[in-house]
Amino acid sequence: MTSDSNNKNFDKDEWVQLLQWIKDGIAKDYINHHYYNEFQKIKYIGSGGHCKVYRATWKNRDTVVALKSFEINDYVMKEMVNEVKLLNKVNFHKNIIQFFALLKEKIG
Repeated sequence: MTSDSNNKNFDKDEWVQLLQWIKDGIAKDYINHHYYNEFQKIKYIGSGGHCKVYRATWKNRDTVVALKSFEINDYVMKEMVNEVKLLNKVNFHKNIIQFFALLKEKIG
C-alpha cells in the first residue's frame, strides 16, 4: 500500500471503515451515487494534488458540474472521505461548491 505525507500506511481495518462509511452514506442517502453516462460534454480542465478535474454537463439537470477523478491510495481515500464530510456539513452555503455524488466509473 502507499502512504500519506506522514508515512503512515493504512491497515485493512482503516480501509474497511472508510469504505463502509461511503457505503453507509449511499444507503442512507447522504451520499448519492451516479453513473458516468449521466454526464456529457466532459472536458479535462486541470489537475492538482491527487486528482484530475473535468467540466461536464449533467444531462437530466442541464447543470454544469466539476467531476474529480482520483487515483485511490491510502492518503487519497482518507482525504476524499474528509472532503465529503466537510462539504456535507456546509452543503448549502452560497460560497461553497455543492457536493452531489460519487461516481465509480473511470473518466476519460
